[in-house]
Amino acid sequence: MLDYKLVEAFAAVLEERGFARAAERLFITQSAVSQRIKQLEDEIGRALIVRETPPRATPAGERLLRHYRQVAGLEEETIGDLGIHKRGGFRHLPIAVNADCLSVWLLDAIAPFLREASITLEIHVGDQDSNLRFLQSGMVAGCVSSQRMAMQGFTSTRIGSVRYLLCASPAFMKTWFKDGFNRESASRAPVIHFSRDDQIQYRSLMKLFGRPQVLPPAHYIPSAEKFNEGVYLGLGYATIPEVQALPAIRKGRIVEIDPKGRLDTALYWYRWSRSSDLLQEFSKVLITKGKNLLGPPRGD
Repeated sequence: MLDYKLVEAFAAVLEERGFARAAERLFITQSAVSQRIKQLEDEIGRALIVRETPPRATPAGERLLRHYRQVAGLEEETIGDLGIHKRGGFRHLPIAVNADCLSVWLLDAIAPFLREASITLEIHVGDQDSNLRFLQSGMVAGCVSSQRMAMQGFTSTRIGSVRYLLCASPAFMKTWFKDGFNRESASRAPVIHFSRDDQIQYRSLMKLFGRPQVLPPAHYIPSAEKFNEGVYLGLGYATIPEVQALPAIRKGRIVEIDPKGRLDTALYWYRWSRSSDLLQEFSKVLITKGKNLLGPPRGD
C-alpha cells in the first residue's frame, strides 16, 4: 500500500515547482520533504523526480502523479458527501489550455459554474503538444488541444473550432507588401509567433504557398494581448482569431492579407477516462458552453 503522506509530499514538489515551496504548503521543513520523497522512492524502487530547476517527474513519477490526482479527486467527493469541507469549502481543479482559448472564450464559458460550484481553477498555458504532456504527466485533470488523437486512459470530445485570419496593419502592408503578397514578400517580411512552438503562422503560409515552407524572420511575443498589439503596431504579420480580428479590421487597425490563408482550427477537450464527479460536471459545462460560444464546427 502507498503511504499517501509521502505521495502528497511528492505531488506538492511538482505542483509548487520546488522543495522549499512544497515545504511551506505542507507546514514541514524542506529536509522533511526530501526525506519523504526519498522514502517513497526507496519503497517503490524507482526514481520519481528529476532534481533540476524546476523539478520534473520521471515516467514512473508521471504515472504516480496521475494516480494521486485521481485518488485526491475521489477523496474530495467522499469528504463532500460526508458533509466535511476542505480548503474553505472550495475544490481545486488544474487544467491546461492555449493562450487563444484563454483570451477568447474559456472564462466566459466556465465562470458561472466556477462561482456556483465553489471551484478554484489552476490554468496552465501552453501549446497543443505541451498541453497533452501536462495531461499525460498528471499535472492537470483536463486540457484543450487542437490535436485529435487516441490516448489510453483519456477521453476527448470536440468543442468546436476557432477561425484564424492572416492579418497586418495598413502601414505594414504598404511597407512590405506594396507590390503584392507572394512567396518572396512573405519570406522577407517579419512574422510574429507566440512562441517557438507556435506553428499556426507556418500553417497559414503553407496553405497559401505550399512547399518549401516559407520561413520569414520572426518576433516571439508570448502574450495573447501583446501578440495582437504587435500586429496593430506594425511589428509583423500573423494569424489572429477571427473574433478578435474583425473588430480591429472594422476600426481600420489591421487588414486581412489574404482570405485564402484562413485556418479553421478544431478544439478538443481531453480528460481522464476515470473522472471524478467534479471533473465530469466541469467537462459537461466547458463542452456545452464552449460549443455555444464557438458556434458550429467549421473545417478541419
